[in-house]
Amino acid sequence: MNLSQKTFSSTLPTDIIFGVDSVKSNLPAKMKEFNKSKVFIGTDPGLVTAGIIDKIQTLLKDEGIDSVVFSEVEPNPHADTVMRGAQLYKNESCDMILAIGGGSAMDFTKAVGAVATNSGHILDYRRGKNTLSNEIPLLFCIPTTVGTGAEVTAVSVVTDSGAGRKYVVSSPLLIPKIAFVDPSLTKSLPNHVVASTGMDALVHAIEAYTGVKSTPITDGLALQAIKMLKENLPASYAHPDNLEARAQVHLASTIAGMAFGIAGVGLVHSCSHPMSALYQVPHGLANAVLLPYVLDYNLIANYKKYAEIARIFDSSLILENDMTAANELVVLIEQFNASVDIPADFGSTEKLFTEEMIHQLAEDAMDDIGTIPNNPRKVKKEDVIQIYKKVLPLSLTKGEPEKYLTMVNG
Repeated sequence: MNLSQKTFSSTLPTDIIFGVDSVKSNLPAKMKEFNKSKVFIGTDPGLVTAGIIDKIQTLLKDEGIDSVVFSEVEPNPHADTVMRGAQLYKNESCDMILAIGGGSAMDFTKAVGAVATNSGHILDYRRGKNTLSNEIPLLFCIPTTVGTGAEVTAVSVVTDSGAGRKYVVSSPLLIPKIAFVDPSLTKSLPNHVVASTGMDALVHAIEAYTGVKSTPITDGLALQAIKMLKENLPASYAHPDNLEARAQVHLASTIAGMAFGIAGVGLVHSCSHPMSALYQVPHGLANAVLLPYVLDYNLIANYKKYAEIARIFDSSLILENDMTAANELVVLIEQFNASVDIPADFGSTEKLFTEEMIHQLAEDAMDDIGTIPNNPRKVKKEDVIQIYKKVLPLSLTKGEPEKYLTMVNG
């Protein structure tokens, strides 16, 4: 990289408050600093059942802060859900927004904020359409899982369930004001969620480090996140009471979010978005499964950077040249995936994929205009098709997969 011939800007506007019990210690006081009185809380039913939302509402009420809860956020939040949430925000005369949960809750609340202060439908503002012009309400985020980094990014991913597509709404106006990164909130996460969301964070860091928009600033953030995840994700997966490992992974996820919030992501995300939108594969799991195959495709674009990542996973590769070290990365990532029980393919989808289905997935991936241009290797649709064919269970007929399954099962 010739810095004398490069220009870029890096803005990290989110105030990150990190620490065990940081929500309890800091949340009400921070809200009072902004003189807010009624909070719209966006979350999912699981956190309500777990009692987390009730505890936070009580914490706020004790300090004279009223709140209203919208707890119908589904995985990969739907545009219709966003519009219902925005209507509740307006009806209840709320004056700020609090996201509690994973990436879906944070994407949802950003989108609610966009609709609360800008006219029209949320899909009017998807990437390539209209631009948000009005600031959204004050937004705080409390991530209760790892992976997305949405607590520090300027994007919201919204699903158009009718079209079977995931769309990105992107604007600096969506960046949360404060993120409370509290490792104690991750102690109850099931280990399979720790695995998939932790791998999601790793994908964010790797794609930020190797993407065409990377800078020395994002490189430093991304490499630090990769190191922390490599050292701590298996231990966090192995035992929920390992609070140190959980803390390391939680903060690494936020650091990875800071990196890709500036540098963007690439082909792994291009391919995973259609899998989530069309077949409801969890985003983190889709990223994790696709990662080794996309790495194998991208290696020739930048042996040096992929070699640096490989040396984090196997320090003995410092003795090898860049090409040799980089060529070890795919196997190293496959082994790392296996250490946290990530499957090698999408066989668990219980579908058989026809040529037509794969071509639709590839077409949607190529149309992911926020990720494809940032990939280190120029992407062709034929190459995406071949990647999908390596990870999807294929139908032996040209008909519908359900018909084929019926025929096989008698």
